[in-house]
Amino acid sequence: MHRIRSGIILFLMMFVVLTVPGRMESYGLQLTAATANTAGEVGAVVLTEFQRLVKERTKGYINVAVHLDGVFGSDQELIKGLQRGTVDLITCTTFKYAEYVPEFAVLDLPFLFFSTEHLKTVLDGTLGQILKEKAEEKRGDYVLGYITDGPVNIVSNRAITSLAQSRGLRFRALLLPTHRRTWEIMGITPVTLAFSEFKIGLQVGLVDAVETNFIDYKKMRVYDTARLILQSEHYFPVQILMLSKRAWRKMPKAYREIVRECAREAVALGSDELIWQNRETARELTEKYGVRITELSLPEKKTNRQKLAAYQEETFGAYGLKEIWPEVNATYLEYQAQLEAELERIKQSREREKESSSI
Repeated sequence: MHRIRSGIILFLMMFVVLTVPGRMESYGLQLTAATANTAGEVGAVVLTEFQRLVKERTKGYINVAVHLDGVFGSDQELIKGLQRGTVDLITCTTFKYAEYVPEFAVLDLPFLFFSTEHLKTVLDGTLGQILKEKAEEKRGDYVLGYITDGPVNIVSNRAITSLAQSRGLRFRALLLPTHRRTWEIMGITPVTLAFSEFKIGLQVGLVDAVETNFIDYKKMRVYDTARLILQSEHYFPVQILMLSKRAWRKMPKAYREIVRECAREAVALGSDELIWQNRETARELTEKYGVRITELSLPEKKTNRQKLAAYQEETFGAYGLKEIWPEVNATYLEYQAQLEAELERIKQSREREKESSSI
């Protein structure tokens, strides 16, 4: 009887140790995290913040070893590493992950999102959830969050005020099928050129225009060659923060929601920080380097949307996401209407001020 009682007590003690956060610190769980990003880039910022939050909130039980600069390889090698067990947690671009889970390709459609806020709304909604389910279903990967660092714009050494007037433009763009087809519809033929070479391409006239965000534009000193930017915000690059199935299963259930919450906060902090940096860089470029930034007008954005909506809907259908398209399209139109209303309020306010000053 004494032995039975002792056995029950021992079992209950083990249960408490295995299920209550803060009771297993002497054992611990080690996670290997990696990104191809360098320090300061959004994937690295997110992983570093995630490392800090997880250590703090699990009281040191979960320790995340972060490896930057492609130490564990490119995005493709990191994605494979999740399956092989060489890494537990990674960030990678959606267009690379789409090679393994094709549905993610819809996130890389140019002109799909009206703004950064629209992108976040969509990723927090049905589409973001369905893509998470596809990743788990097809590969066993657990998507912990979607990361972005600001939209891409068009850079040129000649003035571009309207894409509608840019037929024949030699444009270096991502050579993804969705991008190529988008630019063909727009009447622009992309040119094949490595990202690392687009500055020299502008210098020697291989291309008339390239695409990049403000941060990379400054980092690569493209302003030495081209100081004219059309703020088209036509593409919002997205990275994914993912945990392997193996790591998820090793993690005690009591810690899983803590890890999810840490991931949400790290993604929000990293994304917001880099989006802010991107905007501040735009201000610096105009004030310090004499770069001229021209915003794409709302009528132009509406025209581009009308040209591309049918192709975008077709692409969603091709990836089995046809039922999601109406929601994405409707939210785009909502953000567009909000901007129209805001512009109208500004116009009316200026007219009232003008009338008051003339009295």
